[in-house]
Amino acid sequence: MLFILKVIAALILLAVVVIGIYILLQGKEEMFFEVTQRTKAILIKRSEKKLEFEVELPMHNDGKEEGIILDAFIRVYLPQEQYADAQLRGRVNLKEAPREDDYFEAMLLGPGVKKTMVVKFELVPEHGVTLKQAVEGMPDVDIALFLDCRGRTALYTVKKIITLHKDELQALLA
Repeated sequence: MLFILKVIAALILLAVVVIGIYILLQGKEEMFFEVTQRTKAILIKRSEKKLEFEVELPMHNDGKEEGIILDAFIRVYLPQEQYADAQLRGRVNLKEAPREDDYFEAMLLGPGVKKTMVVKFELVPEHGVTLKQAVEGMPDVDIALFLDCRGRTALYTVKKIITLHKDELQALLA
């Protein structure tokens, strides 16, 4: 009788080990957001009161499992104390699913899939300066891109920094 209990316990232990190995071999999502490979700023529209432009950045999933991007948004690090003559705002979306509101539509990113995100910006001069003056006085600006992701793992947030250089912005006026 004791022998039978030992065999059953050994089989249960073996099953737990086999299931654990199976889970480890499944892999997980490995999503990459390539801010260093982004495009230069591309002019969309220019008027006396507003400059609209965008940058594109590639992303891909090199993992073995599907990943989910639940939310994406940006935060512009340009406080009024640093530069008060322009307001810079933006939003992020997929290139193949553009939206005009600030909503990011959640998406699946399968293993080996590559896509492109687009970050659109609006620059509006303030305090009576012209658009040209606002852009010429603009410093380099860091923008944080936040992405809420998950896959086989718990929800996690990715933060990437995009830097818009002042010469890049000035080139949009040329």
